[in-house]
Amino acid sequence: MQTTIRSLFRAVSMGMLALVLSHCAGGQFNQDWNAAVAARQSSAKPDPVTGPWTGTWLSQMNGHHGNLRCLVEPVEATPGAVAAAENLYRFRYHATWGNLMRGGFKADFPVVKEGRNTYLVKGTKKVGLFGDFDHDGKIVGDSFNANYASDVGDHGTFEMKRP
Repeated sequence: MQTTIRSLFRAVSMGMLALVLSHCAGGQFNQDWNAAVAARQSSAKPDPVTGPWTGTWLSQMNGHHGNLRCLVEPVEATPGAVAAAENLYRFRYHATWGNLMRGGFKADFPVVKEGRNTYLVKGTKKVGLFGDFDHDGKIVGDSFNANYASDVGDHGTFEMKRP
């Protein structure tokens, strides 16, 4: 009985997460994505962290997987607000799963340079009822790989490259 309740809770939690994420995604991401790809392709010396990334995600908890795109941009200080940390970046993720579902979310994480061509990305994002989303990644050249974990038990990987 307890296993059935736990399975039902996970199914409802994943359904609610899908609904929340699908609400966050939209046409603006696609417009921004196309602009970022064009800007990166026309740049003589593209930034090693910012811009578009594309690849896949995989849940190690349940085997769910799909396509993943991410736009990375520096967080700018706004007038009247405390200045943003120099190494703070906004990660805007857009994922697909199944054949019909898609969604996205954004999170601000610090990026720390480690060596000549390596950057570490580590942080936590609170996602309401779904607890905390922990993100631990590494950018090396044109590869961006990360591990994620959430309070509801899901954990997995992101594997991305430059488009």
